[in-house]
Amino acid sequence: MSDDARPDLPAVSGALPARPSLRVLIVEDSEEDAWTYQHLLRRAAPQVQCTVLGMGADAVEYLRRETPDCVLLDFNLPDMTGLEVLAEARPSCAVVMLTGVGDEQVAVLAMNAGAQDYVVKSTLSAAGLLRDLERAVEKYRLQRELTVSRERMQAALGSVDDSLLSLDHDLNLLYLNPAAQRLLSLPEGTLSHAELTGHAGWMFADTFLKVLRRALKTGERQETELKGPQGQWLDSRVYPSPGGLTVTLRDVTQRRSEEERLRLLESVTVNAREAVVISEAEPVVGEGPRVVYVNEAFTRMTGYAPEEIIGRTPRILQGPGSDRATLDRVRANLLSWTPVDEVVQNYHKDGTPIWVHLSIVPVANTRGWFTHWVSVQRDVTQEMQRERRDRMRRELLEQAAAGRPVDDLLNGLCRLIWLDLNSLTVAAWLREDSLLTLRASVNSDADALRASAQRGVTQVDLQHDDGVCATVVRTRQPVIVDDIRRESLVMHRGAREALLAGGLHAMWGLPILSSHADQPPLGVFTVFSETPRTPTQTELAALQDLTGLASLLLERALAQREMQRLAMYDSLTGLPNRALYLEYLTQALSRSTHDGERLAVGLLDLDRFKVINDTLGHSAGDELLVQVARRLRRTFRPSDVVARMGGDEFTLILPFGNDPGVFRSGVQNRLTSCFQAPFHVQGQELFVGASLGLAFTPDHGTDSDTLLSAADLAMYRAKRTGSGVAVFDPAATALQPGTVSLETDLYRALERDELELHYQPLFRAGTRELIGAEALCRWRHARLGMVSPAEFIPLAENTGLILPIGAWVLNEACRQLAEWHRTHPQLQMSVNLSPRQFWNPQLVETVRAAIAAHNIPPGRLVLEITESVLMNVPDAEATLRRLRALGVALSLDDFGTGYSSLSYLNRFPLTALKIDRSFLRSVTGNPDGTAEKIIQAVMLLSHALNLHVTTEGIETPEQAAFIESVGGDTLQGFLLGRPVPAGQFRLPD
Repeated sequence: MSDDARPDLPAVSGALPARPSLRVLIVEDSEEDAWTYQHLLRRAAPQVQCTVLGMGADAVEYLRRETPDCVLLDFNLPDMTGLEVLAEARPSCAVVMLTGVGDEQVAVLAMNAGAQDYVVKSTLSAAGLLRDLERAVEKYRLQRELTVSRERMQAALGSVDDSLLSLDHDLNLLYLNPAAQRLLSLPEGTLSHAELTGHAGWMFADTFLKVLRRALKTGERQETELKGPQGQWLDSRVYPSPGGLTVTLRDVTQRRSEEERLRLLESVTVNAREAVVISEAEPVVGEGPRVVYVNEAFTRMTGYAPEEIIGRTPRILQGPGSDRATLDRVRANLLSWTPVDEVVQNYHKDGTPIWVHLSIVPVANTRGWFTHWVSVQRDVTQEMQRERRDRMRRELLEQAAAGRPVDDLLNGLCRLIWLDLNSLTVAAWLREDSLLTLRASVNSDADALRASAQRGVTQVDLQHDDGVCATVVRTRQPVIVDDIRRESLVMHRGAREALLAGGLHAMWGLPILSSHADQPPLGVFTVFSETPRTPTQTELAALQDLTGLASLLLERALAQREMQRLAMYDSLTGLPNRALYLEYLTQALSRSTHDGERLAVGLLDLDRFKVINDTLGHSAGDELLVQVARRLRRTFRPSDVVARMGGDEFTLILPFGNDPGVFRSGVQNRLTSCFQAPFHVQGQELFVGASLGLAFTPDHGTDSDTLLSAADLAMYRAKRTGSGVAVFDPAATALQPGTVSLETDLYRALERDELELHYQPLFRAGTRELIGAEALCRWRHARLGMVSPAEFIPLAENTGLILPIGAWVLNEACRQLAEWHRTHPQLQMSVNLSPRQFWNPQLVETVRAAIAAHNIPPGRLVLEITESVLMNVPDAEATLRRLRALGVALSLDDFGTGYSSLSYLNRFPLTALKIDRSFLRSVTGNPDGTAEKIIQAVMLLSHALNLHVTTEGIETPEQAAFIESVGGDTLQGFLLGRPVPAGQFRLPD
């Protein structure tokens, strides 16, 4: 019978939906039974696809390759049982087991082995078999989905860091994830409550047990914290569920540590001595980030309460004194999200400036995004003020060393006191003889002190006036006035009214004492307060410290001022010296150019002075020069300038407006009157004449060198003619046979070997050991004999012959030094360089060639220069540095006779200086003498600058002893040795 004719097949209606195709593997060793199963299935569903295998092994191999929808598996097969096929093949599809009889044991075994259903062969029908297979396929699908769902759930729970447990109503363990298993050290599987307590008694003790039972009773979620066996803290949450409870455990040890750390940090921040500001990260530009937090230290430092700053920008702390460059650096760091470490000037709420050390760092969130700036601010105002005070002290010391005016030093000292005393008003008074004068003041807003000069407040006559400042000077002690309104207080006239008008009510005066106990104070500091009070101990100590500094600075400055005065004035006559005369002449020429005033430049030389000097001695000559200077000063007008150039030579600046001839006659009469009466010198009457040469502007020149040269030639003409006064005459000068002849002879002096060097010995102070010599040029004229250097050196300068003569002197001195070094290698040689030589670009090469030609150590050659080189040669500094680079020593000759010697000591690369002989004339050995003090100051200053000091012109034992007592290095003078030719120079044995 065909499958379609079987009576148990149901009628097929075209309206029924088509079933999906079912792929079935039939594993049956009986061909008849297998054919029956196929036809039953096809009758029920024609689209069913069947595959028939008779052996278990073939089924296993097939299932490893293919995956049908369902397997209809016979329990008994020739080679193995159906259970063995299931065990070996593990099919990924539904399995229905075929049994011959309804054996329940076989059914249980089949179901446990993985089958979804079983059927009994004898009870099969087409519809029933198809239904069983479809039900098995659906059951397999559901089981598979459940398995996948369970696996996913277990994977999810296993990946959770939190520990998770499931308990029933009796608190028996139903499930725990791997995290809980690790945390509680529990075995896999279910555990009774008793077993659970035995394994994790620390957790299921009374406290947590009450939480679990409360959750069961109330049906509400419970939360608590537990401390684990390793000391970790666990956040526990209990969730009621239909089957019991779900418990989650989370390790919050780190969180609690972070919270504790944050609590401690907050406590530190709140109680920190430094100000802490937290602001939003942005915006950096524009108004800037807004503040979200400040601590109490910030309020103490700035005066701003939290509610006054939070929500606003920190830039409200900036002010007019805030450095723009520093703020730009801060902003650049903020824009690049880099830390800030700067010192800035901010302002207190009341407007007081404060210095703040600013440390700003960006703070990022867990994702690395910067969200805030944290700024730690430390008030460094005191440190900055201390640094500023120290800097001001150093600057004042440097200014004093550089010879700055006394008023500049007093202003600096006032500023220093003002800074130390928190902005009190300060004034400085300087004593000059019996007059005390206000010279500086700081923080006097109304400037009442200086504005009261017309009332005499700024000057105190110490001999007649009373008051605080006069009392301070007389007693040499501080005077503290707590309230100047007291009627019993005696004050200088007008001072009380001036101070009260300026809002000042207290006055403290302190003396600036001299280092010499018998000398009155150098000056007075007065400090004023707007409120009546006395100074605190701190203020008084600061004032006493600063008055000590003031004493040091003022004594040095006054000594330098005296030195500069002596450097600008002739120490013997008190007249302006050459340097000051040239400055006066430059100023007068400048004025005459603008206003048309005419000037006469005069050069005056005494007649027969050399005879008087040689016969009566130098002291008589000096006394005569003093009297001549006094008469000249009385003879000429106050507007005229009379100066001493050196020796017996005087210079004049005489403005005039009338006819030159009339003016000359007037000068002639004045000169005759001046020298008409005899001079009284050492008990003798001496009649001395003078020769004066005059040069007029603009007829004879408009610059100082031209005019002086013209006056010099006119003076020689006056001396030659005996006329007393002569005006420069270019035509007559050109015909002077003596000058022309001497100049011609000087041109030939080198060719004729008429020049020679004499050597004056130099001795080490103290031991009087010979250390070298100074080379001095001499001219042994074939007809005239020895020509004075005072005559031929200026002629060589004016004609330019000084260049070849200077080169010869340098070469000859180096040759002689090389010869001496064969037996006395310790000796040095000093050679004078003329200012004209510095105009020669080959000077440095000339010196280098002389050193190399004679193979002498450069350090044994000392080049002596005059201050005119430093003043008049534009590139003198560069030339001196090139010479110094050769290794030679550089000495400043005739120190103290120029105008600005002190500044040159600091500027030029000098190694030594030579004190001019004019300073020694007044030296008697008295340590309190003016000349002695000046020389001692020069020694201290020079040695402080590492300069070697040579003293020339030593003619008496007292002079030598004094120079040695004050630390002089080298001695030179007639007392120890005169200049002699090399053959007569005595070398030590």
